[in-house]
Amino acid sequence: MDETSGAADAPQPGQKMESLLNQARASLSKKLIKPALSDILAAIDLCRCNKNNTKQARHGKDKSCHLKQFVNGARSKDPDAIYDVAKTPCSCGFAWPSCSCPEHLKAVDLLTECLETDGHYASALATGLGLVRLRPSSAAGYCRAAKTIRLLLKLEKEGKKAKKPDPKVERALKAIEKDAGLTTARLYAFMKRLVQAGINNTSEKYRDDAHDQYDHILLRMAHSLKLQDCLRDPAAKLPLELLREIFSYLGTADIIRSLRVSKKWNRIIKHDTLLWGQVHLRQPRNPGHRVFATFLRGHQGIRSLVIHEVSDFGLSAKRLYMLLFGLPSLQRLVLCTALPHRCDTIQALDPAPGSRQKLGLTQLSLSGYMAPASLLIQLLQLSSQTLEVLDLIKTGGNPERAIEAVRMPKLRRLQVDAEMTGRSMDQNLLRMPEIVASTPSLEAFYLNGFLLLWTPGQPSPKGWPLLKHAAFGEAMGVSAHSPTTILLPRLFPPMTDRMEKIEILTPNPVVAHNYLFTVMEGAEARHPLHSKEMGWEFDDDALPKLPNLELFRSRCALDPDLLGRLLAVPAASEGSLALLELAIEQQYAIRHPATWCPVVPYESIGVPEEAFGWVKSKRIQHLGLCFFNYNRFTFQYGQRFDGQPFLNWLDNFPALNSVAVYPHYPGEGVMAFIGRLILHPKVKRIYQDSLRKGCEWNEASLLALQQGVYLHHCDFNLPYGASLFKNW
Repeated sequence: MDETSGAADAPQPGQKMESLLNQARASLSKKLIKPALSDILAAIDLCRCNKNNTKQARHGKDKSCHLKQFVNGARSKDPDAIYDVAKTPCSCGFAWPSCSCPEHLKAVDLLTECLETDGHYASALATGLGLVRLRPSSAAGYCRAAKTIRLLLKLEKEGKKAKKPDPKVERALKAIEKDAGLTTARLYAFMKRLVQAGINNTSEKYRDDAHDQYDHILLRMAHSLKLQDCLRDPAAKLPLELLREIFSYLGTADIIRSLRVSKKWNRIIKHDTLLWGQVHLRQPRNPGHRVFATFLRGHQGIRSLVIHEVSDFGLSAKRLYMLLFGLPSLQRLVLCTALPHRCDTIQALDPAPGSRQKLGLTQLSLSGYMAPASLLIQLLQLSSQTLEVLDLIKTGGNPERAIEAVRMPKLRRLQVDAEMTGRSMDQNLLRMPEIVASTPSLEAFYLNGFLLLWTPGQPSPKGWPLLKHAAFGEAMGVSAHSPTTILLPRLFPPMTDRMEKIEILTPNPVVAHNYLFTVMEGAEARHPLHSKEMGWEFDDDALPKLPNLELFRSRCALDPDLLGRLLAVPAASEGSLALLELAIEQQYAIRHPATWCPVVPYESIGVPEEAFGWVKSKRIQHLGLCFFNYNRFTFQYGQRFDGQPFLNWLDNFPALNSVAVYPHYPGEGVMAFIGRLILHPKVKRIYQDSLRKGCEWNEASLLALQQGVYLHHCDFNLPYGASLFKNW
């Protein structure tokens, strides 16, 4: 029993070899060459390829026959010549061993390193080539032999430079020249051909096992030696058209880096105008006037330029002038910054453009970049006849004054988000008649941060017959509203039957009612509730029909019956509406009690399925509710949240796959509600702000991952989903 156990515990040959090799490495690190050689040779004798367990036969000290065979194979034009040499016996008749044991390969590799350390470079080269014979399909031998040659040539060069040649190096070079006829230049060529043969012999043509670290080393050697077949450059073999198609998927930063790959890549990229049609610069440094001017001259075909962070670009008045007039094909200019305090404020272009100078911009987008009204007016005047898209996001000053001052007949999209930092809304007064007169062809607008200016007797604006998209941000108000002024004359152009998207993100009921329900009857503006109070008749047909409406989002609570009169036919009943979000409680009343308007009932809507029964579209894919399921108007902390009515409502929509839920003050029970939403068979995407961190968020995220549901935390004031904010 004990003998059997002892036999089982005895170390295997591979373990013994590894132990001896570890001893050899330790000796080699201390420059103890003889003990290291002794351990290495003992390890080789233990290999399984030595069936008789005796000392393995060694090749004689004369290495000339061994070297000459490899040199002749390298000179041959046959790519498999060196492989054939490695598989055949030496010309002297010695039969080289063949073995795939990893420990055997490591031992011979370590043996070569010992000989190199001791200065026996000719013997080290012969041993490295012996490693090739041991296993021709392994990269280890080719790597070791090439490394030995490279070390030998390096030491010779250093000796000549120091005018003190190493005797061991000179002796090795003379021996190699004598045995194989390899001078220094021929030795370098032999190394390149040996590496080239290694790439060929270690390919799938000869091997059936996985690549290892030696293969990566050999590939790096091939690249450093600039071997044509080993560079693996697609530009060398792929057609020019296909290369341009590949480059077209790269960003500007990657394209710039690709210029340094090779001369051919540099030539293709520099002369391909399509690649430079759209330039996106992430965080460019200040290029300097000379570099900037050279760049502009070399890229005259740029049509779209986006600078995502201009704070370090050094955008002065002179440089902006060079950019605008130095790119004759420029159509789209986007300047963004998150650090406006680090950017120079430009009052006007320098030099001032001449009266005949015009720009061909179709899009001008400024985000965070402080541009006073004087500069904006100048830019808009230069592109007034071509501009189609205008985005002014937190540009400071009074951007609305610039829009009022310049007529832009082709403008299709307008986004103006006024800067509110350190300012009150009263400082951003918007005169809608002037805005409408400047943009007669508008199709989409987004306004935020403005107080709509209204004075008695002001005419209602006419125009915008092509309007399709309308959005109001959360910071929108009316300059003359009070508890009785929700029924103001119409402040906006009438909605058209073309409307596709409407977003009311402001909780102000005055803005929402005035845009949605006020209609023009002749010279008089009327509202359904106003007509009821005055004893007038109001024809529901006076409200616009919205057959193309796909998105309606309101975060201002509106009377369900009144909203149904606008949306029920045809949008919400005949199948055009696909995304619907509504608010149930009137939050504006909570935040500003003095301006509460009694057109929205105080009672909470407990059953949305009944209150919004007119929503019957079979195409609805996204459904959202805000401020819902209150038990009473004044919310009590700790009261239990009940989301079952919302879950019941979801069953009415067969195409539903996405929901947005913003209870605002959910109380106890929200975790269970979110869990039931995740488990709902229709719901695949959830937007909410009740859970964002902690154990409950972790549990909900894990459950969503298991169910294949995307659970998003999205703050209430941030846009999400199919919105006007996306792809503008």
